[in-house]
This record gives sequence, C-alpha cells and structure tokens, in this order.
Amino acid sequence: MKDFLLLLITAFTFSNVNAATKNTQPEIGKYPQQYTSGDYVVTILRLGDESKNTALIKVDGIDNKHDGQIYKHTKKCQNKQCTSYIYETTEIPNKKTWWTINASISYAHTNLNFFPPTIDKKHSLNKSKRPKGFNSQKFYKEYLGQLALRNKK
Repeated sequence: MKDFLLLLITAFTFSNVNAATKNTQPEIGKYPQQYTSGDYVVTILRLGDESKNTALIKVDGIDNKHDGQIYKHTKKCQNKQCTSYIYETTEIPNKKTWWTINASISYAHTNLNFFPPTIDKKHSLNKSKRPKGFNSQKFYKEYLGQLALRNKK
C-alpha cells in the first residue's frame, strides 16, 4: 500500500510540474517568416502575443560560432507609426545589444536590412517560402537548449 501511495504522489507531483511548465511557456507563433540574403537564411518566429513584440531569430550560413544560434529579439519602433523598427537582442555573448534586423515600411513595401550576429555589414533580406514541416515547439525547445548552454559559459 505504501508503494502505491508513493507512486500516486509521484505521479501527481510530475503532472503538476508539467502543468506549471506549460503555463509558464509563452505563446509561440505557428508559422515562421523566412528570408534569404545571399548565403544567409533568416528564420523569425513570433514569441508571445503580438503586443509583446518579441521574436526568436535564427540565422543559418554565418561562418562563425553564431551560425544556427537562435536569439530572442525585441521589436523596437523607431517612430510613432512604427513604419521603421529594429529587432534587437541582448543575448549575443560579449555584446550589450545587437540590431539583427532593421525595417522600414513605405506604402505597401517593406525594406528589410539584416546584420548577421557580430558582423557589421548590412545585407538586404528577401522573403522566401515558408519551410515545410516546420515545428514551432521544436524550434522553441532548441532555443531553450541553446540559451541554457550559453548561460553555462
């Protein structure tokens, strides 16, 4: 009987931990936006509801240690109408802040410029097709794993 009670208490505890973990996880966008610039592929996934102005951004094709790393960014409007904005992160090691994307909207056209992490050279971004089979939960978990590894250093 003691074993049964212990098993029951353990199961109850784990179910509460899992429920608490799910409740603390932010809302995650279902579909990413993907852009290309030469050899670079930039994936942007909304994190939190739209009012939070946060996104996870991953850049593939960088010839340095930031290749494939996912960083949380905050969208910061540069004017009242937010027709000009940046995506800024504080998660890149040894950088106080980094502007990865700078956007300006004029009429129906959005001009996106991109600065690969730790590379001070501007590139233009072009919209590409949404990746098939993209799993936003897996992308978010990959981000959490990378963040944990960065925080250990």
